[in-house]
Amino acid sequence: MNLTTWTARTSLSSALGIVIIAASVSAPPLAAPPRPAPSRFSELVARGQQALKARDYPGAQEALSQAIALRPNDAVVRYALARAYGEDKKYQPASLHLKETLRLSPGHQPALCDLAAIEENSGRFTEASALYQQALKAGPSLSAQRGLAAILSLQGRTGESLAQLQRLVAAHPADGETRYALARALTQSGDCADAVPHFEAVIAKAPGHQGALFNLGNCLNRLGRAGEATAVHARFQQASREEAEFVDRRRRVYFLLLEADRKMEEGDLAAALADASEAIRIAPEDARPHAIRGQALDLRGDPTGALSAYRRAAEFDPTNAIVLVEVGRLLGGQGRFADALPWLTRAVKADPAMPEPHLLLAAVYHQTGRPAQAAAEEALYKRLLADRAQHP
Repeated sequence: MNLTTWTARTSLSSALGIVIIAASVSAPPLAAPPRPAPSRFSELVARGQQALKARDYPGAQEALSQAIALRPNDAVVRYALARAYGEDKKYQPASLHLKETLRLSPGHQPALCDLAAIEENSGRFTEASALYQQALKAGPSLSAQRGLAAILSLQGRTGESLAQLQRLVAAHPADGETRYALARALTQSGDCADAVPHFEAVIAKAPGHQGALFNLGNCLNRLGRAGEATAVHARFQQASREEAEFVDRRRRVYFLLLEADRKMEEGDLAAALADASEAIRIAPEDARPHAIRGQALDLRGDPTGALSAYRRAAEFDPTNAIVLVEVGRLLGGQGRFADALPWLTRAVKADPAMPEPHLLLAAVYHQTGRPAQAAAEEALYKRLLADRAQHP
């Protein structure tokens, strides 16, 4: 069997850009398989997960909210949506989605810990403690142990809190948040002298840790080390400014990608490429604008440029199945089947439920003289495609 062409039909209903793959072949056994419609749910979940990785929380909220509207009983996506709100400091909707996650999956340990943290920050220590204890029933959890110990300090049980946190730090010396909790408990007990080295250790590993910087400055002031305190508070202010600038960049990239998507839908590829390039300039290590650029270049008939852009996207998001499939497809289009194979295999590992990489793997195996493997991949492609049709 000769593989004559590798073609792509595009469906850009998201800012990331979803490409639907099909392989055109000249003879059986892989004869003209149907071009599948994209799973809207999978598309939205992928968008949301990619936005979370890029810390684009509004983008994640938008995509995952739409996904949940399609499948309201999906606990995994519901929890991802809760995270998107929580990371954005929107604790009321985060709490609502965490509670719904727990209704769907009562022993969901991360959801229990996150909801406990919200209750703790709201001063509802009894409720937080109960949730942390429930999380520990599901299995070992450093987050839950740390949370319970920190609550003891807030309830005035300083000795118990410090003893537990010191044991946790000894067992997990590299965990910055546990060391930070110990430093805060020491500060609350009035022991700034012992708290300072712990705050400094946290900052050594996470220089922009605003809580550690702020509290370290306060401790230094209490110890009469005013000059050092002033320098640390200046670092805190700088970290706060950098965070604000990051939020602004994130917002600008979000709207640029929406515009690039819209312009590609309208066929204005030059304008879409301009928006993608500007997004790359603002956030060069965000995989999404590189992927958008790859799709626009592919649509414009520049597979070499598209391949370069998708490879760049894969550098920043190496588990993005859509990007991995696109690299494999474009390599196959150049006749580089041996090079395409590992990319498509990585795509399968990244998203086992995605049909498209199996379709292309079948074509690669046929082209390289492995008919049994090709037949197995084609069968798997058809099964996954049928699953997608049942769960659009």
